[in-house]
Amino acid sequence: MIANSGENVMHVTRRRFTVGTVAALATPALIIPGRSAQAAQYNFKIGMVQPKDHIAVQVLDKTAANMAKESKGRIHLQTYPSGQLGGDLDMIMQVHSGALDFQMESGSSLSNVVPVAGINAVGFAFKDPQQAWKAMDGALGAIVRDALDKGGFYCQPICFEQGFRQLTTTRRVVKDVKDVKNLKLRLPIGQVWTSLWANLGAAPMSVDISELYTSLQTGVAEGSEGPVQQIETFKLYEVQKHLALTNHMWDNWWIIANKALWTKLPNDIKEIMARNFEAAAKEERAAILADNQHTTDLLKSQGMAVTVPDLASFRDKLKTTTYYKDWHKKYGDKVWSALEQVVGTLS
Repeated sequence: MIANSGENVMHVTRRRFTVGTVAALATPALIIPGRSAQAAQYNFKIGMVQPKDHIAVQVLDKTAANMAKESKGRIHLQTYPSGQLGGDLDMIMQVHSGALDFQMESGSSLSNVVPVAGINAVGFAFKDPQQAWKAMDGALGAIVRDALDKGGFYCQPICFEQGFRQLTTTRRVVKDVKDVKNLKLRLPIGQVWTSLWANLGAAPMSVDISELYTSLQTGVAEGSEGPVQQIETFKLYEVQKHLALTNHMWDNWWIIANKALWTKLPNDIKEIMARNFEAAAKEERAAILADNQHTTDLLKSQGMAVTVPDLASFRDKLKTTTYYKDWHKKYGDKVWSALEQVVGTLS
């Protein structure tokens, strides 16, 4: 099943970005004053579904300007936000064919073409972002990147932060796993979501994000899930009164490139780009973490009641099912061992 492209859209305005780098991140991705894109020796496009004012896109715009400056105008990297070049899977296939140079894409969406890329989305695996980064910056991430390489993609070593997904409900106050029993829960299309919530006892339903608000407003669905920025962007606080900070799934964004393109680039160009992509990822991670609490507080001010459920009850419930065993079998011993070396035993 294909995850809908809109699921990864997180809206963060420049007004919200208060970590002291607003002006810098707003820098256009032009190479050097007086230089046109056509004058650059290497012109690249990078696509993403996130809107132009998302922190990650702002960071990439700043990074593009740095690449141009350091290469003395030889590199011009232009960002194409808001799905201008297509949805998630559309752009993945464009990168694979060479029609698109670079893409910022989540592990969960990449799992549609390279299954192991979804390992980061195993339910309740990570306790905090730092633990997730340790895994993805280490042996587990290396396995994912190797699989992407075999699939025709080059993947930059350090990923961006998308964050934890949270649960919203219309009337139910979720304090532990018992409170999601038979909950009509709207989910993105994809096994990574439906298998988790079915095993937790909910009644998952796949609904396109274009119908997300309406499905909640009409009562077709009683709840939804997603990062706090997505909840605010789609104004779900108007039709969902409860927000449970479940942290049930962590996701990232990889910077991928067409493998043949990357391989052919001169070493000095690759060095400039790789170094700047890594710096950008680290800067974006910090910025997203700084924004999470702000957005949660904003949702409170918009009328949502926020709870912190007993997460141990969710993990314990999963251990009574075949959920972890099923995904262990799907990914294999090597991958699962690399995950558990960081997070501990899951099953």
